[in-house]
Amino acid sequence: MDLPKRFSNKRPALKSLIFRVLKGAERRGPRNRTPKRQDSRGAVVKNPVKSQTRLTPERRAELVADYEAGMPVRSIAAKYGVHRGTIPKVVLGSGGTLRSAGLSDAGRVRAAALYASGLTLKEIAERLGVDDKTVRSAVIQKGGRLRPQGRRPAHANTR
Repeated sequence: MDLPKRFSNKRPALKSLIFRVLKGAERRGPRNRTPKRQDSRGAVVKNPVKSQTRLTPERRAELVADYEAGMPVRSIAAKYGVHRGTIPKVVLGSGGTLRSAGLSDAGRVRAAALYASGLTLKEIAERLGVDDKTVRSAVIQKGGRLRPQGRRPAHANTR
């Protein structure tokens, strides 16, 4: 007597049960936990979208000291292996105050004067250590008019 084919197809759960019985599967303990993740900088957060470095209290204090000493944020981020957006959070969390971004009022006056003397926005930005967009906004704020893009006039000073 032949059994219909539908009785010979085993469902996945049934296959698994038969496999375990034939194998003599013993009881399993709790699943193994993954060990704490670490890299050369210290402990790392578990399973994030992007690995995050945990700064020790000593490293946080060093970071804040570097920030307060005037070190640029991008340099601090590279030194400690953190995102530059993390630095203000760490500084504020430690009770520090943030530096004002951009140029001081005296810096804006200087930028406008340098631009009026014929230097380009990029040259002024390199001299003052800021972005050229910062220089542009300083010149406009101090009442300067931007020159059209293109070649520099022949009479302009070059440094």
